[in-house]
Amino acid sequence: MFWLIVSVLAVILLYKFHNYILSPFFYWKNKKIDYHLIRGPYADLLKFVTNTVNIFEEDLINYNAKPDKKVYGTVTFRRPSLLIKDPELLKQILIKDFDHFTNHATLLSEADPLLSDNLFIAKDKKWHNTRTILSPVFTANKMRITIDLMALCGEQMISYFKKEYEKQGNGKPLEIEFQSTTGLFSNDVIATTSFGIQCDSFKAPENEFIKTGRAIFNFSMLRFMLLHLTPSIAKMFDVKIMPPIVYEFFPRVIKEALKNRRENKVFRPDMIQLLMEAKESLEKNPVKDLALSDDEIISQALVFFAAGFETVAATMTFAIYELTIHPEIQKRAQEECVEAFKKGGGKLTYEAINEMKYMDMVVSETLRKWPPGTNTDRVCNKKYSLKVDNQEIVIEPEMLITVPVLGIHRDPKYYPNPDKFDPERFNDENKSSIHPQTYMPFGAGPRICIASRFAIMEVKLFLCYILANFNLEVIEKTPIPLKLKMAGLTGYTAKDGFWIGLKPRQ
Repeated sequence: MFWLIVSVLAVILLYKFHNYILSPFFYWKNKKIDYHLIRGPYADLLKFVTNTVNIFEEDLINYNAKPDKKVYGTVTFRRPSLLIKDPELLKQILIKDFDHFTNHATLLSEADPLLSDNLFIAKDKKWHNTRTILSPVFTANKMRITIDLMALCGEQMISYFKKEYEKQGNGKPLEIEFQSTTGLFSNDVIATTSFGIQCDSFKAPENEFIKTGRAIFNFSMLRFMLLHLTPSIAKMFDVKIMPPIVYEFFPRVIKEALKNRRENKVFRPDMIQLLMEAKESLEKNPVKDLALSDDEIISQALVFFAAGFETVAATMTFAIYELTIHPEIQKRAQEECVEAFKKGGGKLTYEAINEMKYMDMVVSETLRKWPPGTNTDRVCNKKYSLKVDNQEIVIEPEMLITVPVLGIHRDPKYYPNPDKFDPERFNDENKSSIHPQTYMPFGAGPRICIASRFAIMEVKLFLCYILANFNLEVIEKTPIPLKLKMAGLTGYTAKDGFWIGLKPRQ
């Protein structure tokens, strides 16, 4: 009798698990809405558990699956999602009717003490209030005061490369793997501009900031699946998406910085200082429903670090790669960089960086061809009717909307010969004809990335320092053509690294 009961329970559990796995894959069929599934439910689960998803390739496959359709259903992380390709419909959802689609999807971080308060995750009124508090932190005037801190990181990097080249002593290009190099540079920038801590990661590549940054993206698909599929079990066993070092390091470092500055009246022109000032301003002049706690400062600082360490570094890396394999573009950008240093008397100024038209075109084209996120999303928060040609699609609350950023950026309808790296797409004449919802590397609408100005300034400064001092050369290990692999949850990178030669300019 005992084994009979066990067998019956096992069958029931297997049946329920089977239905649980399959149910999202029948959602669109039951709704009678056209859909595309890249693979079956169990293959989907297996791909994520084994971390063998190539999100870059799969997002393009999803986007191109139904070329004659503006809208159709897909499944994202077992969640039914409505993929919207048409720029005018996206404008409607992301901007005009934003009040129906105010939030991002939350996969797993609502209960995470370090993630729940940050601007990207925050929802509804909490998001609005946080955005109101943080917006003044990223004004042009505030960005201007951080440029010298960034420049110091650039000088440290160039000094290291020159010494390594001289040490090599054979006149051959210095072979550098740029994926790790941009990580070192962006780590130093974010450490000094956000946390007030000066690192030189080129001299000490195993410092605490680097180790913690790597730990953030030391992504475990098993942890993710547990948190996403069975949050109650994950909570019971205190499973978190990031390793323990992250939860120990960031609160400690930021609390120490806050205490030191308050007690010793220390001023430093960085992100911690700007957040402290925002908090103090609200305490002196209270505004209803607006407040900024120390825990929220920690949460915002963490997301700034994560974005700066990974996504900004990825943009730098792809830009360096494209400049290397396109020497004619490299030369023109190089000339502009040299001129910018001359204008500043050997230094890069905020004004000089903003006046670099061709560099702006190079960075814009990099972000088009290699967007940091292959897609973004919104969640419907109140019932909405979407009219698509002659069809009316009712979007229910909690329905996920997918914005296929990569697919749109690589669509020949908007960018002829989309796989070609061509900065001229963003010259003054062409730029004015680009539909805003066909270029969204930082998202769109009220939830567009608040730190986009900071990110672009950092990428430009990095490229300027490299190009003004070195020629970029193709070497034997340079990956041509480029083969990609998944990095983290939503990122992608070169399968065999970005190997490029550096040779000092005469």
